[in-house]
Amino acid sequence: MVAHVGDFGLAKFLYNSCSSTSLVGARGSIGYIAPEYGMGSKMSIEGDIYSYGVILLEMLTGKNPTDQMFAGDLTLRRFVELAFPEKIDDISEHNFSQWNQREGRSSSSHNENGRKVGMHTCVMQLITLGLRCCSESPKDRPLMDEIYTEVASIKEAMLTLCI
Repeated sequence: MVAHVGDFGLAKFLYNSCSSTSLVGARGSIGYIAPEYGMGSKMSIEGDIYSYGVILLEMLTGKNPTDQMFAGDLTLRRFVELAFPEKIDDISEHNFSQWNQREGRSSSSHNENGRKVGMHTCVMQLITLGLRCCSESPKDRPLMDEIYTEVASIKEAMLTLCI
């Protein structure tokens, strides 16, 4: 569960130096590579956004995209998509439940329930963002500005839950 900086920014780094569309040479890590690269597309910001979405889903589920369970047509994205939204708690990383509890703090049942609902909402927003980033078609993926704004908003909401 360690993200490597080298998995991102490949489009910017290689855009001018790589005019080839073949898969020969490094284009990213298996499991994080955008599907369009397999069809001969050039490096793009949208490909990096796809990789970012995979990382989000990996963190939120605790599943690696190269896990043996992902064979055939089942990918990490499809796994999450099939569970979304009704069964998302069944596939979410178990450590999220620990965020819902604050050590050494007494709070009313109402406050604790509100915190759990708020945290669940934030996780659902992050999963939705991860799914959008991993859209099959590059044109369906959000722009990096949108991603930044959304992640910052979710972060602020999470921070207010922890106060």
